[in-house]
Amino acid sequence: MPQVKAHEQTAALVQVLEYMDGPQAVLLRRSDDRKIVSVAIDSAEAKCPFFGAEISFDQWERYRRGFVDLRYLFTFPRWKAWYLFDLSELKDNSVVITRTKMDSYAEEHYLPDAQFFAYDHSEPIKSTETESLATQQYLTDGVWDLPDFTEFYRKITDLYVFYLSLDKFNSNDTPVDQKRRIRLSFSGHPLRGGSSYVNLYGDLASTQMLGERLSVGKLKYASAGEVDVRGRLDIFSEMSASLGGFSEDYLAIKDVYNRLHSYLSKGKFLSKQGSDRFDPDGPVAARVLEEAEKLSAALKIEQSALIYDLTGRHSLKYAKIMLAHFRRLESYFMFFAEGRVKEPENIAPQA
Repeated sequence: MPQVKAHEQTAALVQVLEYMDGPQAVLLRRSDDRKIVSVAIDSAEAKCPFFGAEISFDQWERYRRGFVDLRYLFTFPRWKAWYLFDLSELKDNSVVITRTKMDSYAEEHYLPDAQFFAYDHSEPIKSTETESLATQQYLTDGVWDLPDFTEFYRKITDLYVFYLSLDKFNSNDTPVDQKRRIRLSFSGHPLRGGSSYVNLYGDLASTQMLGERLSVGKLKYASAGEVDVRGRLDIFSEMSASLGGFSEDYLAIKDVYNRLHSYLSKGKFLSKQGSDRFDPDGPVAARVLEEAEKLSAALKIEQSALIYDLTGRHSLKYAKIMLAHFRRLESYFMFFAEGRVKEPENIAPQA
């Protein structure tokens, strides 16, 4: 390892991005969410001088997919930090980096030209995705309109992001800020009424980095048709297990849902006024929690304790999330029950 002074730091070389008579652009890594995209510069103070900007994982994914150009990363880096380093001093794949400023000189002499995108690099960009990704194929039949495909994909996305967010919150690799936003998605909704958690799934989706979100691989609009989605293999497996349990005991689970929904309705807790007067520490709250736990158990949600904690241990919020989750799982299940979608059989890992 290079000798590091008090005011200096180190970063690991991930790969060379551009090569022309030597490295012209490289990617360094400080942590999962801190990467330094760097370009070669002219300087008499170093043998192989580079100037880099510290960007987030999400920014790198957006660049890798061609949504932004290289100059944008240097101009608006997520962590608002820029560094100088000498690549010739690379030892054991690590190099000393020194914090610098983005001043007028750096802007004029160091920044790459605009309109240079990831596909312009001379070297193929390595994927930075660390999870096992897969493509899951759904075969469709019967008559489908475009809104049907939209609704089906929305239900897949809602369930996927629900399970993914819980997994990400439990992971030690998830940045603190992302965990905070996941918690806020569960706890921050006002109890306006029965639909107050409609936006939960959209909020959870917004907490995920671009490379973590579900994406459509192929959509064949025909009868029979095909919908391919790409995401994490373990989350697909969790969705498949949930669907299997739901289809086996649908009527019994529906009965548990109806009891919880009826209890909240009779107490007028599904309305804004009833929600406003709900006492989260009173005996009614204990009954709501009991009924919500029954629905959670029927749905076989393994992380129900985490969900309850993420709501701030608020039984009415927890109950409403259980109701919302049932409704999405039921809508997803009905596509299969109606014979319009075959249960996914092949989950093909991606290279």
